Amino acid sequence: MKVSKKTTRGLTTKVIVGVIIAVIVIAAIVALLLYHPSSTTTSTSSVSSSSGPIIVYVAGAYKAIFDYLAQQFEKQYGIPVKVVPGGSFGLAAEIAQGQQANVFVPVAYLQAVELEGNNNPGWAIAFISDQMAIVYTNYTTQSPYWNELYGNYTMAMKTNETQYWYNFFYLLTTKFSLGISNPSSDPEGLYAMLILKMAGYLYANHSFDYFIKLAEPNIKSAPTTADYVPALEAGKLDFVFSYKSYAISQHFEYLTLPSWLSFGYYPNETNWYSFFFYKINVSGQTIRIYGNPVYLYITIPKNTPNFNESLMFLEFVTDHINGLAQFGVTPITHPVLFYENESDVPSQILNLLNQGVLQYGGTFPSL
Repeated sequence: MKVSKKTTRGLTTKVIVGVIIAVIVIAAIVALLLYHPSSTTTSTSSVSSSSGPIIVYVAGAYKAIFDYLAQQFEKQYGIPVKVVPGGSFGLAAEIAQGQQANVFVPVAYLQAVELEGNNNPGWAIAFISDQMAIVYTNYTTQSPYWNELYGNYTMAMKTNETQYWYNFFYLLTTKFSLGISNPSSDPEGLYAMLILKMAGYLYANHSFDYFIKLAEPNIKSAPTTADYVPALEAGKLDFVFSYKSYAISQHFEYLTLPSWLSFGYYPNETNWYSFFFYKINVSGQTIRIYGNPVYLYITIPKNTPNFNESLMFLEFVTDHINGLAQFGVTPITHPVLFYENESDVPSQILNLLNQGVLQYGGTFPSL
């Protein structure tokens, strides 16, 4: 069949129009795919590529917990997190000297936060509680003194008789090597010394330093309890004074302590804890620190870079505290906000307080 020129021109025109329509549709689809609403212009991917990792200074015994949180946070938001463990007091001193930390997670906030000097934010949030324990491995049970030690410990826990407790602490401090971190850099070492002072007072005729002096030849010192993991695993160290969560997260064995020796969250024991103190030296200062329950706190140092990303991580932590029970800590259902002056607290944190996500715990007691 012969096709007229008019028909050909009509077909050509339709083809051209069809091509144009197809191009317009494809362009529209591409535009939609590339379009991001203005509310997401500060996406986490752009934040992470431009600002680098969030640096978290954390009390060394809680490194495993924060490695877990960092992994979950990066998986969800694409922002890397670098966890830097250490003793709370030592880390605070580093922050005071200008070391970059976007988030600070110390134990013993009364001292650690204030020791940040000009970078002290003036506020902190308590979000989990813990307690002290005496950590060991199967290597320890091979000691010729193990059965005697454990027998006295079992009877002391069962009867609370002074003689059994005396025997336990005497054997512990004289027959075994002890990992007690430097009290001036790590609160775990501070708590260990306070426990020995308590034991001396209770079980050795009110002699505060009795068990401390017995233990001195057997103490293996380190900046932070995290440094003892290899020695424990290799059987080169018998016991470490640390937190219950440290033992659980590292898969070690541990001896629990009664409420009056554990520094756990026991309201009836708080006044008893505060009866004891230990002196530490930080940056040339001698500070007398009184006993208080083991809490882990989180804050953002003053003048920190990348504040918005730091705040994102802090809120992520407080949103995920219930998942931390697997590490042997006790999540605080409504984390407790402490501050000196309300004007120091970021508005986003005050909003969480007003919404009931946080509860107010009061001001910082003076050192």
